[in-house]
Amino acid sequence: MRRPRVLFVTRRFWPFIDDACLRLLYQTEVMKRSEMDVTVLTARWHSSWPEFCLCREVPVFRLLPGPNNNWNENHFQKNCLAWITKHLANFDCIYVDRSDSLLSSIASKAAKWNIPVIARFAPDDTGFGLCNGLKINQHAMAEHCRRSSYVVCSSPRAHRLLISQGICEPKIVRISDCDWDRASGISRATTEQKTAASRALFEMSSDFVTPARTAVVVHLGISEAKRLRAVIKSVCDLLDAGGLVRMWIIGYGLPPNLLHDLIKSRGWHREILLFDGFDDLQELVQVADLAIVSNPEETLQYSLPLIAQASLPAIISDCSEARAWLPSSHHSQLYSSDPMFDEKLNDWLSHRATWQDQAATLRQSLRRIGSAEESAQKWLSLFRESCIDPTP
Repeated sequence: MRRPRVLFVTRRFWPFIDDACLRLLYQTEVMKRSEMDVTVLTARWHSSWPEFCLCREVPVFRLLPGPNNNWNENHFQKNCLAWITKHLANFDCIYVDRSDSLLSSIASKAAKWNIPVIARFAPDDTGFGLCNGLKINQHAMAEHCRRSSYVVCSSPRAHRLLISQGICEPKIVRISDCDWDRASGISRATTEQKTAASRALFEMSSDFVTPARTAVVVHLGISEAKRLRAVIKSVCDLLDAGGLVRMWIIGYGLPPNLLHDLIKSRGWHREILLFDGFDDLQELVQVADLAIVSNPEETLQYSLPLIAQASLPAIISDCSEARAWLPSSHHSQLYSSDPMFDEKLNDWLSHRATWQDQAATLRQSLRRIGSAEESAQKWLSLFRESCIDPTP
């Protein structure tokens, strides 16, 4: 049986590095190593980007225009259909990473093309970086899945929503996003690993140098300005009180001036630094002493599982998705107000060993999530089952 040849269709891919793109980047990398030939079809958001590149040995084709408004979105979809029609013989199945009008356009051609279409249903997808016309509710998302051969979802809640919308049970496949966690095989970084990670970050930028006995706090994932400004104010208050901390805000997804002016006005612009993002978070979670997640709805796709599996203590904004993912014994990590966040931040700084022990316990609780290799086998089975002609 030959390797399934799978076309991944997604509007956003590397060099974008929000959580959805990090998930896809690692997912395609693991699939490439697991007897699957993966090709990515995405948008060419900037004229300086090449039309073709190899990203971690995965072929990536980019089409104009970047769908940053409804007009461009319509043209991008037409160009996708034309490209797929031209290259159809090179693929055994098509995977569409978001349930919206692009999925419906592709699935409507599946019978004519004689090729299966597999959809991803993520009802909590916020549509970050996409035009407003694509930000639809979960019921509309489920409707777009109706013509797909299979629908992949990552949670019991998403599974129930699909069934309630009339999607038949045999078409639904459960594969957790969290299985793609790069850190599933590691525990808290050793002193040697932390030193090596610090050196790697310093070689990237001298901004990552931290004084001795200074704790490193990282904020991971895109967030809303209101949420992130509240976090920054709390960290500034901690610094005002003499707390020995440095904060790195990674991949926040906001115009820098919305945050930098606040940091500078408080006088802590050398202690609180902003970074556009990374396509590999490994060194960051090894160096950090605390992670702050103010938007878990997004970071549950990749960053939050990475934090937990690396046994990194975390303070997480309260939401139904985070509560469903965290064991109930760890709901004490959640905060639902600014004063509650202040309280947890100060408690962490005063009782770091206790928080570290809790993080190690959480990692053990989440070992049921599984490994990237196990998840890859689920995808391989799905692709082989869906292929029209999987034999040579």
